[in-house]
Amino acid sequence: MKKWWRAVGKHKHFAFVVLLMVAIFCYAMFQGGFVSWFVFFTMTPFLLYALMCLLVREEIVKVTRIIEPTHIENGQSAKVTLIVERKTYFPFAYLTMEELVNSEALVQAKMGGTNGLQFVGFRKTFIWQYTLECMPRGEHRYQGVTFMLYDFFGWAKKQVTANDEQVILVYPRIREMKYAALQAKFDKGTATSSYSIVKDTTMAVGLRNYVPGDRFSWIHWKAFAKTQTLQTKEFEDRQSQEVVLLLNAKSSPLFEEKVELVASMLQTIVKERGDASFISLGADTKVFPFIQGHQQLGQVMYHLAAIKPVHKVHLQLQDEQIFQRVATLLYVTDTLTDEVLHLLANIVNHCICFVIGEEPVSQQIHYDKKIQIVYVDPANYYYLLTEGRRP
Repeated sequence: MKKWWRAVGKHKHFAFVVLLMVAIFCYAMFQGGFVSWFVFFTMTPFLLYALMCLLVREEIVKVTRIIEPTHIENGQSAKVTLIVERKTYFPFAYLTMEELVNSEALVQAKMGGTNGLQFVGFRKTFIWQYTLECMPRGEHRYQGVTFMLYDFFGWAKKQVTANDEQVILVYPRIREMKYAALQAKFDKGTATSSYSIVKDTTMAVGLRNYVPGDRFSWIHWKAFAKTQTLQTKEFEDRQSQEVVLLLNAKSSPLFEEKVELVASMLQTIVKERGDASFISLGADTKVFPFIQGHQQLGQVMYHLAAIKPVHKVHLQLQDEQIFQRVATLLYVTDTLTDEVLHLLANIVNHCICFVIGEEPVSQQIHYDKKIQIVYVDPANYYYLLTEGRRP
């Protein structure tokens, strides 16, 4: 029974057109007269055209989707151009196109509805353009395009699906920040310097294996000539090795602000030729060590674009070797507890907690001298690093 209904549904338009032709012919034969035959000869061309629409085998050869700009940040708009190539020249009256997506955000961001109407005529290639407004951060995937082809009156309808998977990656918004020293640790004592994470490149103290993203000026070419292995010079640090950014990816109304703050900090540090590492505490703990160039920064930005909030975050950082050489830990969150502050104080000697939101009227959290708390206004990040300085 199900197979029979499926066959009826598949050929219902063909059966409707044939029955309509038979009905009009019978009406003209039995009724007779000028009016009935006029109706018959007037409707026959349209019915034959509808029948041909159903019999023609249409196929979409290629679908090319162009998205501009290629780099999209949270809240920005994008222009999508769809170039479609079909197999035949048969002039369908019109067709509608609908994008198949797995993201409700793409449907909501699209202007003018979810369907595109085209009058293609005899063209084998045609273009469909639309705009995506206020794209939200995340990974949005196109799965294909569905084409519905019609005759003049919609008696004949044919569906063709083209599988064309493509991903739109919307990155977190990058805000401009003023770069300043957070803390500088020398061999003896503590002081501030104009660059808190800059190495002293005047003296090489050793070699290590090359890591993608290292500057080419740091490669030891004489060692490469002998061993045929790329090695990078190790320089004497005027202070501890690096700054570590720690993101708490717990779900909250200010989750997007936390991601934007981390992205802006990392962008600023790399722009100022600094060394940093990044740890993301979410469904899984992701560690990105030695972020020294744009290639490594791009991997982190990809992670920040696709990251999703989780309901519960476990702070299990004691085993991370990255904390053995950290000078300053920057912890980005929207809530603080005594338990978290105690854990951070045991891991590093200097930690700055950037808390997204307004400072509470009564401060009930007790924290160690190693911990510095800075409350962040989500609307203004520019002077945030200067506020996190220690005299």
